Amino acid sequence: MGKNLLLNIDALTLGDSVLKPEEVLKFYAYTTKMHREDLASELLKFDDVHLEPPQGLPGVKPPQDVESRELETYEEIVRALERASALSGIPLSLIVKSSERNSTGGNDSKSLISELDGIVGEYLKIKKEIELSKKAKHLLKERSEKMKEIEEKLSEIEGKILSYYSAALEVVEEDPSKLRLGRALLEIDRGLLRSSSLLKMASDKSLSLEDLNEIIKNIRESLKETKIRINELSSEAKNLTEISKISEKIEEIMGKIDYILNKIAECNSKKEKLAELRVVDSLWKKMRDSVKRVPELSPIIAEREPVISKVSQQMSILEEEIDAIDSEIRGFIEKISDEFSNIRKDFSTIREGLLSIKVVVAGEAERRVSELIENAKPLIAERGKIEEEIENLSKLVDKNYIKDLKKKEKDLKSKIIEISAELAAIALSLREKALMQRIGMLMYEGEEICVISGWVPKSKKESFERKLEERLGEFLALEFEESEWEEAPSRIRIPNVIKPIRLLTHKLYGLPSVRELDPTFLTAIFFPLMFGMMFGDLGHGITLALFGLFLWKKTSGSMKELGGILLYSGIAAAIFGYLYGAFFFMSITEHPILSPLHDTMRLMAVALIFGAFQMSIGFLINTANKLLERDLFAAFLEYRGLMTFIMYAGAVYAAIRNNASIGGTLSDPLFQAMSIPLMITCVAPVIRSVREGHGVGEGLSEMISTLLESVLALFSNSLSYIRLAAFAVIHEVFGILTVQLMFGKEAIMVNEFASLLSPLALIGFSLMNILVMGLEGLLSFIQATRLTFYEFFTKFYRASGREFRRASELIEPLIPE
Repeated sequence: MGKNLLLNIDALTLGDSVLKPEEVLKFYAYTTKMHREDLASELLKFDDVHLEPPQGLPGVKPPQDVESRELETYEEIVRALERASALSGIPLSLIVKSSERNSTGGNDSKSLISELDGIVGEYLKIKKEIELSKKAKHLLKERSEKMKEIEEKLSEIEGKILSYYSAALEVVEEDPSKLRLGRALLEIDRGLLRSSSLLKMASDKSLSLEDLNEIIKNIRESLKETKIRINELSSEAKNLTEISKISEKIEEIMGKIDYILNKIAECNSKKEKLAELRVVDSLWKKMRDSVKRVPELSPIIAEREPVISKVSQQMSILEEEIDAIDSEIRGFIEKISDEFSNIRKDFSTIREGLLSIKVVVAGEAERRVSELIENAKPLIAERGKIEEEIENLSKLVDKNYIKDLKKKEKDLKSKIIEISAELAAIALSLREKALMQRIGMLMYEGEEICVISGWVPKSKKESFERKLEERLGEFLALEFEESEWEEAPSRIRIPNVIKPIRLLTHKLYGLPSVRELDPTFLTAIFFPLMFGMMFGDLGHGITLALFGLFLWKKTSGSMKELGGILLYSGIAAAIFGYLYGAFFFMSITEHPILSPLHDTMRLMAVALIFGAFQMSIGFLINTANKLLERDLFAAFLEYRGLMTFIMYAGAVYAAIRNNASIGGTLSDPLFQAMSIPLMITCVAPVIRSVREGHGVGEGLSEMISTLLESVLALFSNSLSYIRLAAFAVIHEVFGILTVQLMFGKEAIMVNEFASLLSPLALIGFSLMNILVMGLEGLLSFIQATRLTFYEFFTKFYRASGREFRRASELIEPLIPE
């Protein structure tokens, strides 16, 4: 009976391959090296084969020195065309259509690709200029204001430089020696200021002696340089006796600083000695602790105790001495700081007596002028850049210049299409040869033979054999084998009408294996229904459907498939919108068939029943999958199999007939009877574990997991579908808020809209509709996807398959699907 059931399942699902991938057979095709091209050509003509290298086959190895020039050229052209299309915005379909009118000619593809890249670069540059022209006036005004600001700053700098030069020139004309004197005194003043700043840093009592030592050394070096400058000035000007006294005072301070440095060195020496004594004391304590476990050594330790007590005394003395030296150093630094402050005051008095303000300014001239020139350099560079921008922007406000740009853009676009079409024509002429070379790379070689492996649909086995034998005759050896189904690629045929749903099932989730039902057909029904229930509005649904139709017609690849999903979802939303009586937040009728706000409980019941039905379908599909895998035990007894379906369906029916009353449902005999299939699914893991030799322990942990999933997980999964009703209610609440905000009423009928209309209300009403369509449409799509993936697919869909790629799909097409 079990065998007959398996055969019936296979018969049900093989046929047209809508419900599951088609069964495939693995083959090995052998021929001589002389006929390898004939074999490749015939495989390409047959096309409906998935080709692979025959890895692990003894006596053969990957081919050497396979010709691949056409393949490389084809792939290079495809990349160039994709690049040109992406950058220029010209659809590949238009390029390929234009190529049908082109002959391949004798042009070199590499030179054409290089020319195409250059033209695309020029096209993008012109396009950027055209885009910039739209805001050229605003940018020109902004850059002009910036230029004015920079010119003002440069004029200010120029004025300062002239004033410094004027002051210096005036002093030089009066007495050149005063200028030199001014410079020398300013240099001495800067040296004293640096030393004063360092002394202030040294007064920080949080500094360690190591850091303090470095600062004191820097103070000494600074004072030494200042003293040298004072001595040089004294030797040049013999009448400056007051300056000589400053030098003597600095010499005294330098002596005190040397004393501080010696004290720091002494303190560091004591610290090193203290560290050594602490190591000895630490070791002694460890020894004393160890001796407690060896009483025989106690007399020896007792003898050494007086010596160790002296070490402790020395440590105490050293700590006191270090603290005393540290205090002395800090105190000395404070005294030096006070003395140095007096020296700076004395020097300031001397400087003011010798120099006028004019001489001081002149003395500063050289340094200040250098600083001002450095400040002006970035401003001059920026001015040059802005001048260039203003020149370019001035062109972009000229209408004739823009007209020329647009003409050039049009000409370049035509040139891009022309060269791309020529390249596409070359690629199309090379495609068959390139495919032959790709197939040749998959053929392994022996001494005299070559072999390729692959997969062919079971239904086409005989025609496949016949075609190859007709071409190769006795030079062909063909072997078929029944391989493990996990290795087989999934050959899936889907009607065009539901192909967009592949985006959800195959691309976002994964492909079914050959022993797994494909959920695409059911998802094409369930997903739009869930979306429509949450997004129910006749106007919004029609708008979304039209947008989806636009994407379906005008785009390709995943965007085209998304357009198909939105088209179906929009139609479903429009149908639910009719049931809800909603059209762009307006009411179609005063008494809708189902109102989310007034019939909330009924809508929640519909959502929960829909969720229970969808999950039940998931359990039935999982049962069929396990039958296809020839696992009768899992199909009938394990979690997510037939027993789970019976338990869940029985429990749901008990809840429905008791009007979801908790007490009534729990006391229902049918509900209580569902504990039997529940117990069977819980015990099943233990039985399997024992049968497979893993013991009872491993099975018990799985039993607990199964119990929790069967009770808690299924309950929470079922409640997840309440979101279908919740989002429908939210959508209607948004509608009421919009109408109230725009018209001051809770609801308006469609036939009232024209009488309440004003330009401001129309704009606001339209914006609110667009906002809600975008926001709620996205949220509804996400929620429908979540329910599909986590509540539905997890019940049966492993998505462990891999793609069946026909021979003609071994290289990229010119136009991606």
